[in-house]
Amino acid sequence: MDNKEPEKTPKVSKSFLTVGPTLHYSHKNVQRCWLLAVVAFSIASLVWSRIATGTFWAFDLASQTIPDFWRLDQTAISGGSIFEYPWQIVVLGLLMGVMAVVPVLISQLMSFGHCFIFLLAVFFLADLPGFAIFLLVSCLAVAARPLRFRSRIVAIALCMAPQLIYWGVFGSARGLEPLEWGFSFAPWIWAWVVGLAIAGLVLGIGHYTRYRPGLIWIFTTTTLLLALGVFEWKIGFDELDYQFYVVKNNPAAVPEFRDHSLRDLLDRTVDIAVDPQTDSRDRQRVLSMLFAPTERIPLREMMKEQIQIKLRKGDWPSWLDVPPELLYQETRKQLEQQYDRFIRPPKPWWIPEVIQQEILARRARSDRMPIALYYKGLLNEYSPDLRRIKRDDLLHFYSDHPHERALATWNRLYTVADYNDSPESIEARWRVAWHTAAQEGLPESKLQAALDRAERILADANDMLVEQLARHENAPPVSDRLFSAFRPPATTVMTAVRLTELQRRIHELRTLIGPQNRNGADGAVHRLVRFVMLDPHGTEYEQQLETLLARTGEQDGLRDNILLAQAKLMADEQGRGKRLAELHRQCPKTDGGMQALYELTRLKIQLYQQKADKDNLVQARDMLASFLSLYPRSFYADQVAKNLADLPRPE
Repeated sequence: MDNKEPEKTPKVSKSFLTVGPTLHYSHKNVQRCWLLAVVAFSIASLVWSRIATGTFWAFDLASQTIPDFWRLDQTAISGGSIFEYPWQIVVLGLLMGVMAVVPVLISQLMSFGHCFIFLLAVFFLADLPGFAIFLLVSCLAVAARPLRFRSRIVAIALCMAPQLIYWGVFGSARGLEPLEWGFSFAPWIWAWVVGLAIAGLVLGIGHYTRYRPGLIWIFTTTTLLLALGVFEWKIGFDELDYQFYVVKNNPAAVPEFRDHSLRDLLDRTVDIAVDPQTDSRDRQRVLSMLFAPTERIPLREMMKEQIQIKLRKGDWPSWLDVPPELLYQETRKQLEQQYDRFIRPPKPWWIPEVIQQEILARRARSDRMPIALYYKGLLNEYSPDLRRIKRDDLLHFYSDHPHERALATWNRLYTVADYNDSPESIEARWRVAWHTAAQEGLPESKLQAALDRAERILADANDMLVEQLARHENAPPVSDRLFSAFRPPATTVMTAVRLTELQRRIHELRTLIGPQNRNGADGAVHRLVRFVMLDPHGTEYEQQLETLLARTGEQDGLRDNILLAQAKLMADEQGRGKRLAELHRQCPKTDGGMQALYELTRLKIQLYQQKADKDNLVQARDMLASFLSLYPRSFYADQVAKNLADLPRPE
């Protein structure tokens, strides 16, 4: 009898990563459904990039920094901000929910290897590299055997913890009020709910269908279509592009168009030119060939003159080492390109021509088009004030004198039926009226007709402006309730302050080209047009006024306006006050005489603000009261009354 021991069955080691039940079906069917899921998920990632960054392909490895690598906080508040478009919470949550759960489901129901391409889509297509790393941990965990629970939904919920950590750490918007900071988590909370809902539906239905392939791509596509539908219904790509390409590029907020002192730049350049110990020998030789003076003061003045000459042509001198913050010409080109991307979206290679034409037609009907045209026109009006460079060593930009280069944009805003009833078209009317009036070289009869036409445009603009100001006055106050953080985007950029300033310009131009200023000796109308065309910020403005005054007769209606313009140029406050007072005494019944008194009231207030003593206060109040008594129905009367009420009474 053999005493042999029974042979032991060898133990088979189980792999750490498991294979899901879906792979038990036909390989071709599984691969087909997996590819459909890849396509749907990739489209969802591209749509996320389009909504979050304004472009379908935003990833740039060379420009990635540590904050950009993990970024998510700006998605909720930039572009389509959730505080201006609350439905963006739903859209972002739906798309993020898809990206957060679909790779995990693929890893659980198929294998970890099958989910890798989904992680790449999040990394590159959605431009969320940091989130892709957290997803990698989640997918690895759900495919691991220790977390292969009997309840698959419990495993999904547990393995989505990395996504929750990511949203909690990197999902909050910084620099906001506590209430807004709390609301900035709303898209990611909704994404978690959406992700669990998708997982519950896939696993719930899959439990009865034995996890056949097809459920994941169906629910991915359904959620993607739902997100696109909600976005297009409540926000739209026109509005999104408006936020990215127009709102962010307000020319008034661009640093390059703010005031910049040229004093240090000029001093450094003069130092190089006159310092025998300078290290910049090459630049010194260039400067010595260009400028004859060797003394600092005359050399400095000559350099300023050359800067003015070059800037008049739109460029800086080549011998000047211009810092980046002064290169406004490049900034102008970049901003104009941004506006044009909204006004006429470029055609991607993959969009058919028929669809592109429909996109352009729809964009042309956008309610935001007037604002884009307004910003573009205003950008092309910005010009350096050459007189401020000479007087203050300051690079200052102005936009209150129209230029020919912006006329086409203002004409479009004024003439196109879809835009000419917008608040922004009021500005276009003022500038078109100016160009209509400033047509030097025409016969007098045609000039008269042009001035009459400009007056009608200004009258129309004034009527629209009064209506807009009334709307601002009747606007409801801002709520301070719980949901006060949510505020709809402004329908116009023409604020009450801008409208009030524009109303003043409309009134002054309308008064200037009125019949009272067309009277006088032969050529009075031509002189009026010439005066309208003068740029108060040009270096030759004083000489141009002198020449025009010499050609003006004593009885010309324009004469008081020329004298007023000359008085306003005086730098000495005491001398300017005397000239204004004298002009008002000489011409109390003319538009120039009345404006002289108004400018005098402003000067007295300025003197009181500089030195708040009793004498200045009494003079300011007396001057304001005098204006109200002489011109109670003047355009300036309301502002003068307000200024008088704001001043304290003398003790």
